[in-house]
Amino acid sequence: MTEAQQEQRRYALAISGGICEVCGKQLSQNGWQGAHRIANTKPNRMKWGAWIIDHPMNIAIVCSLGCNQLCNIGNNPGKCLRLVKKIVEKELKRF
Repeated sequence: MTEAQQEQRRYALAISGGICEVCGKQLSQNGWQGAHRIANTKPNRMKWGAWIIDHPMNIAIVCSLGCNQLCNIGNNPGKCLRLVKKIVEKELKRF
């Protein structure tokens, strides 16, 4: 894992408050996962772009594979578009 990836994981854990976003369980230091809401796949990277797939708003911090799977919105175009819109709106505020 690169230093940038480690920093992204530390940031994600900090903003989650140490709580699973799905079930509310307390997360242990090493017992958590970053779940992509729009899955990290080649087709999704082609469709949405790496900046959407890797954006912190596309990643939920969860306690287990079961909670990870519940975060997947890839089969719901409306949810995907709403998330992408939120990400774009947030990024536009920077300019």
